This record gives sequence, C-alpha cells and structure tokens, in this order.
Amino acid sequence: MYLFTIAGLGLVIIALIDIYLTVLHPRIDSSLISVPLSKLIWLLFRFVAKLFPRFKKQIFSHSGSMMIIIIVTTWLLLLLFGFTFIVWPNLGFEIQSDNGGTEMDFAAALYYSGYSLTTLGTGDLVPKTDFHRLLMVLQAAIGFSIFTLTITYILSVYTSIIKRNTFALSMYHRSGGTADATELLAKLISHNNSNNAQQDISNIARDLIDLLESQKAYPVLIYINLPQAYYALPRILFLVMDTSTLIKTALHEKKYRSLINSAAVAELWGGGMHLLNILSKSLLPKRHLFISEQEEENWRKRYYLAVERLNAQNIKTVSNLEEGADLYVALRRKWTRELTQLVDYMAYNWNEIAPHEDYDC
Repeated sequence: MYLFTIAGLGLVIIALIDIYLTVLHPRIDSSLISVPLSKLIWLLFRFVAKLFPRFKKQIFSHSGSMMIIIIVTTWLLLLLFGFTFIVWPNLGFEIQSDNGGTEMDFAAALYYSGYSLTTLGTGDLVPKTDFHRLLMVLQAAIGFSIFTLTITYILSVYTSIIKRNTFALSMYHRSGGTADATELLAKLISHNNSNNAQQDISNIARDLIDLLESQKAYPVLIYINLPQAYYALPRILFLVMDTSTLIKTALHEKKYRSLINSAAVAELWGGGMHLLNILSKSLLPKRHLFISEQEEENWRKRYYLAVERLNAQNIKTVSNLEEGADLYVALRRKWTRELTQLVDYMAYNWNEIAPHEDYDC
C-alpha cells in the first residue's frame, strides 16, 4: 500500500518539477524530462529519416511539433498515473461508489483520477474522508493549472518560431537569396556608407540576441524545422558568423575602423558565438572534430573570392591581403567546428547551409 503511495507521489513530483522548469523557469540546461526526451525523439526521427531518405525533409518538418505533443502527453500521464497509484489502495474504503459496490481494480482508480485531474468531478466514485476530498480538489487545481500552462507554453514556442523564421527569411533576402555573407556585407556597405551599415548590423544583432534568448528558454525550438533550408538555424548562424568574420578581416582597417570596432559588430560576433556555445554544451553530442589543412586552404580561397567581390563593389578592402586571410582562417577555427557539429546533428548537408562553398567541412 505504502509503496504505491510513494511511487505515485514520486511521479507527481517529477511531473510538477519538469513542468516548472520547462514552463515557469525555462532554461536550456534545467530539465528533468523535456530536454532528454526531446533528444531521444530526435534520434528516432533521424533513424526513420535514414530508412526513408526520399522523405527526409518532410519527416523532420514534423519532429518539433511531435515533441511538444509527446512532452505534454508525458506530463499528463505522469500526473494521471501518479494520482492513480495514490488513490488505488483506498478504493472501497476512503473512496466509495454512490451506486452500491465499489470496484477496487486499477482501472477504477485510473477512472477516478482522470475525472478529478480533468476537473470533471469524481463521477460515481466519491471521497469519504477529508484527506481524499482535499486530494480531489488538489488534482482538479493541478489539472486546470497544467492545461493553462500548456497553452501558454505552446503559444510562446510558436511565437518564437515565427520570430526565428522571420529573422531567417530576412537574412536570406538580405544576402540576395544566396546565403553568401559576402553578398550580405556588400549590400550592407553599399555606397561606402558605414554609418547605415552599423545600424543595419545592430538590428541584425538584436534579432540574433532575441533568437539566443528564445533558444535558451525553449530548447525544443532547435527541432522545429521547415523543409526549406533558408529557415534552418545553422544557416542563420553561418550568415551571422561569416559576416562578422569578414567585417573583422576583409574591410580596410582605417576606412572602416569605426564599423569594425563598433558595438554592433561585437554584439553580432558575441551573440553568434554565445548561441553556438550554448547549443554545443547543452544539446550536441560530445565529439572532437578535426579540421584539416585542406579545409583551411578552402577557407583561404573563400576569403580571396570575398575580397575580390567587395572590391568589385568599390568597397575598400584590407591593405595586407595575406594577413587578412590568416586572421580570417584563425577566426573561422573558433566557430566552424561547432557549427559543423550542429549541421551534422540536425541532419543537414553543408552545401544546404552554405551553397556557395563547394566543399564539405
């Protein structure tokens, strides 16, 4: 009897703690069930996608929504079975039927707890002691609160999704639909106007910080994907990090000093690195990724092409090309490894994230 009560109480406590951490104290590293369960479901979706590679994008497009449904269902089941274990030993004694004999099996206990938890009442089973009357009220209060919190949580998640997708689409069109940071930078500094560029970069950085906080609060966001690659979180991060890297290394150090050293660029670089670090520590599998000399040579070639493109737009570039290339490679080492791991974890190909780079890293 006591073992059932203790087990039931444990299930209820686990559910309530996870609901509190997920909805009322949302942080990417504070979860008992939601984050580990999301990772497990994502592995399942990846397995299914490997079985049906032709439908990979369609399969992944449903992963995030299914995670939310499964997480909410898990909360409800934990509460339902937890309260069922608590009341089951007391059927026929402290909880009785108002229609004669009281059924004392598990199904009857589940029926009683389900009625109470969904705030429908008690049905034909009635509590006869003060403790179980209060427990019935507590179940109804918890059930009502959970339904309210769940609706709030879902609305918050999907509001964040809309903001992220809007940001992704904005970055896509700012780069002329190329996903190339060079094109984005060339448009930002059109007519050599660095003041306007600072304001534009500041706006991008503000959207990035908003995305950072949303991802920290709602870890499930990373698993909500649309089939189009330009909505992908790794695509956003690639554009952000490559743009800030090119600003630091490709622009003329004197002519664009105020832009290079501006708070806007610092926020863009720092926000991107912060988001990558959080995702790497909290969600991505721990593994070491080796960067080859060939990959670094490809980055160098990429840098030369970027400088050439900026020059073609009459944008004054770095005075020492080789020093700029060395710095570009050094800065890319700081973020490409984690970004590549994120791309792999989310089952993208590198050419989907950076289609203008014709190599895999």
